[in-house]
Amino acid sequence: MDAVLARAPVYGPDLFHPDALRSPFGHYQALRDLGPVARLAHPDVYVLSRYDEVRDALRAPDALISGKGVGFSDEFNTPGGPNVIQSDGDLHGRLKTEVLRPLNIGALRPHRPLLKEMIAARIGELVGEGPFDAMTEIARVLPPRAISFLVGLPEDGRARMLDWAAAAFNALGPFDRTFTSDFSLLAEAFGYIRNQSRDTVREGSWARALFDAVDAGRLSEAEARGALSAYVVPSLDTTILAKGHLLHLLARNPDQWRLLREDPALVPNAVLESLRHSSVLRWFSRVAAKDYASGEVFIPQGERVMLIYPSANRDERRFPDPDRFDIRRDARSQLAFGNGTHMCGGQHLARLEMEVMLEALVESCETMEAGEPEIGANRGLYGFTRLPLELMPATAR
Repeated sequence: MDAVLARAPVYGPDLFHPDALRSPFGHYQALRDLGPVARLAHPDVYVLSRYDEVRDALRAPDALISGKGVGFSDEFNTPGGPNVIQSDGDLHGRLKTEVLRPLNIGALRPHRPLLKEMIAARIGELVGEGPFDAMTEIARVLPPRAISFLVGLPEDGRARMLDWAAAAFNALGPFDRTFTSDFSLLAEAFGYIRNQSRDTVREGSWARALFDAVDAGRLSEAEARGALSAYVVPSLDTTILAKGHLLHLLARNPDQWRLLREDPALVPNAVLESLRHSSVLRWFSRVAAKDYASGEVFIPQGERVMLIYPSANRDERRFPDPDRFDIRRDARSQLAFGNGTHMCGGQHLARLEMEVMLEALVESCETMEAGEPEIGANRGLYGFTRLPLELMPATAR
């Protein structure tokens, strides 16, 4: 076994260093070049960075489990109650079934006109008005309002949701006392969730449906609140940052923006290609429940395994010329939302929000010009903290 284990080369640079977080793709290329499996020097985990290996790992939930946590520290992974992301088997299945009920395409379709109206009104106010920060003025418009309305949470706490979401993903990295404030924010978020009941949430909302599942015997009270956390914590920053990437890529690639305006039917393609090219979620981890083979390398039982989604989506073995943004590319196989049992339940809502944003832009905007973005150093999410953007009005066609 030792001879086999020695085949996993060690990668020395710290992927969680702020410089690496702001400029990660060179590191991802170096990892892919090392082989199908590598091992990080810090934290000491196995790492999968190529497309096939990441996809196969995501499709092996019994071998690589989530129930022992998806982060890189005991502090993050210590169970705080049932939740969708850090669970396996029957528990994961029951939680996800209830979370997904209002998130399928058919259930979301009636909300599309309202979401389109909301974002179109905001974009209409910005077209021709000079430069602005797209992250604040466009990307953040829909997610908090949509989640607050659809989930049906009370007003108190809504203003803190963006802080809670950012803290949750930042806490994902190796424990460092510098980030203790993130754990305080996480505790605040879960305290807010624990205080919810069928009497505090709006009738007819997604949250009320979870408590109805308790009455029907499908979930316990603790499980309903664990399911509720899936609507509150991971659903905001991910979509916001994905919109920032989409706006930036189209503004910096005017040929692609021109194609989109000439053929708006490419809107869904553009969304998926943006998610492939600039995936927001950097990584999650799994624990090997048994020896796991990837190519010629064995990952021993009990070892933690890092899955790097943006690297898999830039793997030249899967996507030719992967650094190029091309809205005509078939990007349906991208892994930005994961794959398999733990595939992101909110993907249809995220794509819907991105699509209506593009539709509104195509209808009202002729050209977009983007300045240099400020890239954040969140340890779980890749995206912009600021994106200067200017929208010029469409001429009559």
